[in-house]
Amino acid sequence: MGFRTGRVGFVVVSASILLFSPGAGAVPNYAAEYIFIGTGPQSTAVGAKASNWELGANSSASPWFDTETLPGNALTVAVGVGGNGDIALTDSNGSFDFSNMEIWGDTGIDCAGSSGSCNDGRSNTDFNGSTLSNSNGINGGVDLSGLNAQLASVAAELPSLTGDFTLTFNDGKWDTDLAINLSAGLTVIDIDTNGNDLLLEENNLVFDGPEGAFALIRIPDEANFLASQSNIIVGNGGIGLNNVLFFSDKDDNNQHFNFNDTILNGVAFWDLSDEGEIHLSNAQGCTQLVGSKIDTSDVRLNSCATVVPEPNTAVLVGLGLMGLVATHSLMRRSRLSWKLDVSSHGQFQDPEPDA
Repeated sequence: MGFRTGRVGFVVVSASILLFSPGAGAVPNYAAEYIFIGTGPQSTAVGAKASNWELGANSSASPWFDTETLPGNALTVAVGVGGNGDIALTDSNGSFDFSNMEIWGDTGIDCAGSSGSCNDGRSNTDFNGSTLSNSNGINGGVDLSGLNAQLASVAAELPSLTGDFTLTFNDGKWDTDLAINLSAGLTVIDIDTNGNDLLLEENNLVFDGPEGAFALIRIPDEANFLASQSNIIVGNGGIGLNNVLFFSDKDDNNQHFNFNDTILNGVAFWDLSDEGEIHLSNAQGCTQLVGSKIDTSDVRLNSCATVVPEPNTAVLVGLGLMGLVATHSLMRRSRLSWKLDVSSHGQFQDPEPDA
């Protein structure tokens, strides 16, 4: 099957600008060491499950699945061994189950519980070229209290941040290519799906901007984010590979992020609910997954861990919409409504596009 092509609409965003004091911390810190962080106990489900191919490496120059052709402004997907495939299981009763995997990293699998209790399967799986074992890549009794505290802090802080603007999809369907160009600083983007799941199919979603541009995208409590034959990537304008975070804390055991036939590059997905799941099938690129249950198959992934600046070190220096540009054809095709929440300054909403 061939690759599809499509137009990319452009949205230029220069909303709330956050400045950070020199030497300010970053979110996360401990978490930046890991490509997967499984937070759930074994009684809920396997914290990290992976079958077929690679973590901490991407040996394929192009996808083996049918998806959209990457646009010309996409940052190149790195090929080779990144050596950044380490995994953390933060619950003392957490476990992993791997089969037919090559894992490349510094420490391997760090378990809060014992190496025996966290090992639920390691069939035909190697760590740094040798068989994964208690003496090579499985580490029990690791002190992950700092990581747990950090995740708890993030779970409390991120939902309370003031949003800069809202993308509204009345039927939940994200049915257009879109490039979001960010300004320097942290931009908080909220999604409104009118109670539906968010569905991205056969499209490219690109985040771009200068060095120092960060994006936090909050998925609403009533929505799962589902993507198929689509790519979620960063552009080549300097934004970097660690600056885009999708966040959910939906309170149920659904697959809060479910991606199939997808290139992920420079974007992370954190589900800080108690029992939700992240599922990837046929995926390559560079990402980070944090969730109670992580289930992947047929993947080649390096780590792009989020380093979004800490909100509590920020000084708010400006509010307002400096630029929000979308082509009329894009607006007509996707029927998006754009809202900018500027707190005490009120709310701006573009008129609904013509039918």
